[in-house]
Amino acid sequence: MELPPDISLKMTQPGLGTRFWIFPQPPFILGYEQPDRVLLPILPDEIADGPSDVSMYVADPLYDKEPYGFRDLPPFRGPRRRSVRPGPDGNFDSLDPRSRDYLGVHAYACIHFVLEAWRNYVARPMHWFFSDFYPRLEIVPFVRWDNAQAGFGFLELGYSDAGGQQWPYALNFDTIAHEIGHLITLSQTGVPGSLSRDADFFPFSEAISDSISLISFLHFDSAIDRLLRRTKGNLLLYNELNRFAETSPETQIRLATNFRRMSEVTSEVHDRSLPFLGAIFDTIVELYHRELVASGCADRRLLSVNLRDLAQDEFDWFRQSTAAACRDRPLFFKLALTKARDSVGAAIGAALHRLDPDTMRLGDAALAIISAADLQTAAQLEENFVWREIIGSR
Repeated sequence: MELPPDISLKMTQPGLGTRFWIFPQPPFILGYEQPDRVLLPILPDEIADGPSDVSMYVADPLYDKEPYGFRDLPPFRGPRRRSVRPGPDGNFDSLDPRSRDYLGVHAYACIHFVLEAWRNYVARPMHWFFSDFYPRLEIVPFVRWDNAQAGFGFLELGYSDAGGQQWPYALNFDTIAHEIGHLITLSQTGVPGSLSRDADFFPFSEAISDSISLISFLHFDSAIDRLLRRTKGNLLLYNELNRFAETSPETQIRLATNFRRMSEVTSEVHDRSLPFLGAIFDTIVELYHRELVASGCADRRLLSVNLRDLAQDEFDWFRQSTAAACRDRPLFFKLALTKARDSVGAAIGAALHRLDPDTMRLGDAALAIISAADLQTAAQLEENFVWREIIGSR
């Protein structure tokens, strides 16, 4: 019997998409030094030099641009670096992913990757909230600024400075996904008009944008494989999933693994967002554990212990038992994690358009997500939102 030729080894066929390189984590993170080649569902003939298309374009200033502010908005009218062109086959994977030119290409590819994942969860049209004024998002891949921001018509990316070395946020998938998370949220909730003193929209937006970043990261098959191998199936360990926007190999902006309750946080937006983010992360981990138990990969006792208050002997037992099962049955661990990811992602995506950004409280948002979830996910979400003091017991 003669096998047919392997079509995966042939040049990308028209109609399948366009190839890019993406670093799922910054290249200074151990294990992520090399980027993944991804096939994005946008055709080569739909992408112009820049890259650019009908929804976004890269504008890379030739000089050190100041960040946009209230009186300074797109489009960027100054001199730009030359537009980046694809390879002869229309793909962008023939370019050096570490070159200066590739910063804008990488940001462009990451934005499409995140939007594609969240179209599945939102299941509604997603339009830029500024589309009445600017039809396209302007991507500024590098500004002299130790921060990043998405705003009215733009996404611009600075750099982190750790240990005397600059790490451009344009190569930081978490940061880009977080900023696009703000734009996805606003595309569904609308823009706040007159916020009341009690409104919680901004801490909610921070928590949801972190959640969008976390869930988007789990759409890289290679990242899930590395995550599970590195932790041996134990997501309670310090890892790349619960660290957000790493600024160096040892530091990050936020941790999803936190034990903060509403009575323990300040009114500062990012601090106030932590309990909500913690409840989302805990739910993903607990749903993952339930799937492992259901498939026989973990002991049922895992579901009866309080993960926030594990004694050392309980943690050691859990780590040893999951390590052995993960070594023997890694596919079941991967399936468990992707199912937990999609259950929580679908609940968040379906809830966003139900929220009023002017008046919403964190409790309203929690109840909307719970009501949009399937029964098992809803029960887990409710338990965690109650523990975080975001909603009361019902």
